[in-house]
Amino acid sequence: MIHFISSPNKNKKPLVFIHGIASTSEIFIKQVKIFGKDYYVLSLDLPGFGKSEKLKKTSISNYAKEIYNFLISQNISKPILIGHSLGGMIVQKIITQHRNYAEAAILIATSSKFGSSDISWQNNFINSRLEPLNNGKKMKDIAYMAINNIIGPNKNKHVVQFAKKIMSSISEEAYREAIHSLIGFDLRDQLSLIKIPTLLISGQYDEQAPAKTMLSMSKKIKKSKYVQFKECGHLIHIEKSEIFNNTIKKFILNL
Repeated sequence: MIHFISSPNKNKKPLVFIHGIASTSEIFIKQVKIFGKDYYVLSLDLPGFGKSEKLKKTSISNYAKEIYNFLISQNISKPILIGHSLGGMIVQKIITQHRNYAEAAILIATSSKFGSSDISWQNNFINSRLEPLNNGKKMKDIAYMAINNIIGPNKNKHVVQFAKKIMSSISEEAYREAIHSLIGFDLRDQLSLIKIPTLLISGQYDEQAPAKTMLSMSKKIKKSKYVQFKECGHLIHIEKSEIFNNTIKKFILNL
């Protein structure tokens, strides 16, 4: 079962937030409160994260299938799906497989393909992320450095501490499986199938999902809008939360 935090307005337009590898539903707690005044907002824990049950076999396809089935079970129709990083990959999977389901999508600091096609590159990426854990460190030990490495140059201590606390709460198993789920992900040829309004948001200094990559993605999606946030890294939604929230509000109001 998928665990989530939500606003109380079930009769209003649904906004569904899906987090990335180093997060849980709590990363969008401010958005739940802010957007919850006008929408029915759900922030989900991915399977294995937070309080959600783990999958028998972890993959981006299975994440997407589990979340889609959960939303259907909750009678969530025509939602605006909002995904960060891995969450953005999951959103892409849902909206290319179920093309008439969502009203719109917002893709934050994500990609339509996992890195290089070279399997040795992919293995090196995964090994570099998991090496500290393989050497006996815990999630709380690696969180501070991991967060510092993915945010922009203006390292706000409150942002770092908030993200670190959330990453430290993730189980090592969930983190490992999420990292491995990236292998082979490639939806570049399916982006043209996306016919719903789609907002893509990148960070100027994001090395995980480079701005140029997201700009290229936007050119393949017919009804897309692309925005780059200056002086920002991978955690756009908390590094530039006010601008982020206002950008989303404007996009939704113009649907």
